[in-house]
Amino acid sequence: MAEREELEFVLYIGTATMVAVALGLIAFIVFYQRKIIAKQRRINEIELKNQKRLVAAEINTKEREQKRIAQELHDDIGSSLTAIRFMTQKIDDSQEVKKELMEALGVAAGKVRRISNDLLPHVLEELGLIDALIFLTSELNKSGGTSFVFTFKKKDFIILEKGEQLSLYRIVQELCNNILKYAEAKNVQIELKGSATGLVLIISDDGNGIIPVKNERSESLGLKNIESRIQYIGGEIDRSLGKDKGTVVTITKVY
Repeated sequence: MAEREELEFVLYIGTATMVAVALGLIAFIVFYQRKIIAKQRRINEIELKNQKRLVAAEINTKEREQKRIAQELHDDIGSSLTAIRFMTQKIDDSQEVKKELMEALGVAAGKVRRISNDLLPHVLEELGLIDALIFLTSELNKSGGTSFVFTFKKKDFIILEKGEQLSLYRIVQELCNNILKYAEAKNVQIELKGSATGLVLIISDDGNGIIPVKNERSESLGLKNIESRIQYIGGEIDRSLGKDKGTVVTITKVY
């Protein structure tokens, strides 16, 4: 009887010890896995920050170069064309020839101003994103054939840094250029909605349903620019077909 009780006691102790060891092993594995996950999360956060720094540096470098070119176009070539226009007024020639020459120079000066503004949107720097998009749509409407309408409710508000505003402006600019080139659309609606938690930008058209936002056949410079700027502002992009026809591109950013 005593031997049986002793055996049962030994079995009990052995079982309890094995359970304790098993629980300890499980606790160690769970702790180790959590430690690995936390370490991987920190690595991912560091990589994301470094990647964002690289994207920001690339965008800033490009914008500085565009700013330099825009200033040279405006200050140097633009001034030279204006000077030539005044000089042609003194040319002793027929009024018809002089008029044609003046008109040609005027067109050239206008193109320089347009290119300069595309490279460096002065309205954006001076008045902000909303006025810059209003100005952009008015300029796009001059292209003819496609009507661009921009809507924004005054009660909405946008919380963006200057660099983020410029990136969002460039995204709209690139998408609208894509619509003009490929979509064969008659009407384009640009809607910007802001709130305390984020913003939503919706660009919809009634074209053929083709906007190379995600072009499988080629990695175009325009696509890379759009993706880089969306990554820079911490946003997401979604492309879908419209209810009737055309394409809807939605860009969201959470503050």
